Amino acid sequence: MPYEKQNKLHIVTAVAVIRREDGRILLLKRHENEVVYPGFYTFPGGKVEGNDTIHETLIKETKEECGLELEPGFILIKEKSIGRPDGQTSKSLSFLCTAKNLQAIVLDMKDFTDYTWANLDELRALPHVGIEAEFIKTEEIYNSGCDLAPFCTDTDKVDFREPKAV
Repeated sequence: MPYEKQNKLHIVTAVAVIRREDGRILLLKRHENEVVYPGFYTFPGGKVEGNDTIHETLIKETKEECGLELEPGFILIKEKSIGRPDGQTSKSLSFLCTAKNLQAIVLDMKDFTDYTWANLDELRALPHVGIEAEFIKTEEIYNSGCDLAPFCTDTDKVDFREPKAV
């Protein structure tokens, strides 16, 4: 079958796996009108737009979706590909993140209807987007007892396009 290029080859998304001191992880319940996984629980995050870095996307989307401000430093814990019902493919990157003031959650009610903090057993009782692996990896990382700072993702923003004439 010949290859046909669409406007977007892939949608790239970045999500924040935010863990509390008690080991529970933040989950947001997607609105019922969402195209992908309506009514399912997921992590805060979203699509990378324009020339935004993953870092910028995580900060912006987490703030927009649940009002939390992320601390510097993210660790990539999972990468997956998703075939969407609209025919697009999505490449999703899950990052272990920490956030300030975890009690200050304010949901974006047009995209989400609820939130919860869950451990792995509680997650398994909820409709979710297939995120058990992120829960398991997060606990492995925390149980290792190692300093996480050397594993944090570093980002650069480089643009080789010619500047537009004004």
